Amino acid sequence: MIRNVLIWLEQSAHRDPQHIAFEDDTSALTYALLLQRAQEIGSFLCGQIPPQSPVLIFMDKTPDCIAAMFAVVYAGCFYTPIDPAMPVSRMEQIVSVLQPTCILCERCYLEKAENLGSQLKVVCVEDIRNDIDQLGLAAVRAQHIDTDLLYVLFTSGSTGTPKGVAINHRSVIDFAQWACDALCIEADCIFGNQAPLYFDNSVLDIYCALRMGATVHFIPRKFFTFPGKMTEYLDEKAINTLFWVPSALTSVANVGALEKCIPSRLERIFFCGETMPCKTLNAWRKALPKARYVNMYGPTEITDVCTYFPVERDFADTDTLPIGFPCGNTRILLIDGEICVVGTCLSPGYFNSPDKTAEVFVPNPLRSGVTEMMYKTGDLGEYNERGELMFLGRKDSQIKKQGYRIELGEIECALCAHPQVNVGCCLYNEQTEQIIAVYSGEMEEKPLLRSLKEKLPKYMLPNVFVRRAQLPQTGNGKIDRVQLKKEIIG
Repeated sequence: MIRNVLIWLEQSAHRDPQHIAFEDDTSALTYALLLQRAQEIGSFLCGQIPPQSPVLIFMDKTPDCIAAMFAVVYAGCFYTPIDPAMPVSRMEQIVSVLQPTCILCERCYLEKAENLGSQLKVVCVEDIRNDIDQLGLAAVRAQHIDTDLLYVLFTSGSTGTPKGVAINHRSVIDFAQWACDALCIEADCIFGNQAPLYFDNSVLDIYCALRMGATVHFIPRKFFTFPGKMTEYLDEKAINTLFWVPSALTSVANVGALEKCIPSRLERIFFCGETMPCKTLNAWRKALPKARYVNMYGPTEITDVCTYFPVERDFADTDTLPIGFPCGNTRILLIDGEICVVGTCLSPGYFNSPDKTAEVFVPNPLRSGVTEMMYKTGDLGEYNERGELMFLGRKDSQIKKQGYRIELGEIECALCAHPQVNVGCCLYNEQTEQIIAVYSGEMEEKPLLRSLKEKLPKYMLPNVFVRRAQLPQTGNGKIDRVQLKKEIIG
């Protein structure tokens, strides 16, 4: 029985030690070197902090950062990566919740890390050149159980206050085993990583690669900011597997990159994190008709994803893509229209936040005799005539206007389906009772409104249109709705 994700690192290093595990444009670690470096730093940490301690990783997204993450696990602890570029106020909020025993950082971020708290132990990874203490590491492993925490990733609620989602080894082991089998992940996969390490979409890349002995390539941020050369880069690096947020795929399609250069090595294109416009999907399918496309859904609280939908039939640009079927060992319940999840995938809760945990991690009301925990996603869903689960939007994006209950997500689907709209979203101004459509693209307001009238009832039509050259994005690559709301509504 597998109880610790590090078994996969050790097996992959033994099976093919010289195979590249993680790489970027300037550095790479083979499985042998990754194992060695993780055990070196882990041996140092074993003598510094007790098992099951939280450790903050204050590093750029590099192969060395991955080594530091696994080193924390070797010490029997759990990690939280943060982006050194994120606002200091958010870092301080995370530190306040996490209360880390130690911060691992690169030397260039030492001052920033030390400023997060005078009582915090800060260690530069470059300074750790330690002999590997196999006996010490073995002693830590002997005490490990699979419900020990692996990581805590911080996500923002609607208020922007960070919540630390705790995930244990068992959940990741369960997820990665399912994902590798269901998604046909093999040792020859080269993942083109888009997700930041503090975003749960990175979990699939990291742990599926680890389990199979595959490669993860960290794509430089500049290609997501200016995606015109992205397809050439994917071809150059022989990348054959993507797991991106739909906004990133949309950006590449919108700038015409797929018409200039088809990344012919791509075999698997997975997406999750927000609604995938069928218009974007069709652009990619036209360019790469033989690739495998899978739409996935799931909040951070359930270990990356809990449903998946292999795209095996055609969809019109105006269609809505199903989120499909439960992942292995996962049960989906619709309770009063809300998507609820049961299974090993569930987080044990928000770190150091029992009140927030109790709001959404609740006993399953449909299970009698014993207590079975269930996560309330806050998302609405329904089954279509084929028995496929459809995502209808957030409960908190459902508005009531003139007596009608309206899902803003339905309006957004119609908005983004227009060929001259690149990206878009809808906001609601409660004071003025106006629906505001914010979008980028060539389409003028009046013809766009005429187009929407053909698809939506009158009461769902936007009252205000705001066209922008581009929409702000979060660090995860999604539309930053909180920022837009501040700028447009106040």
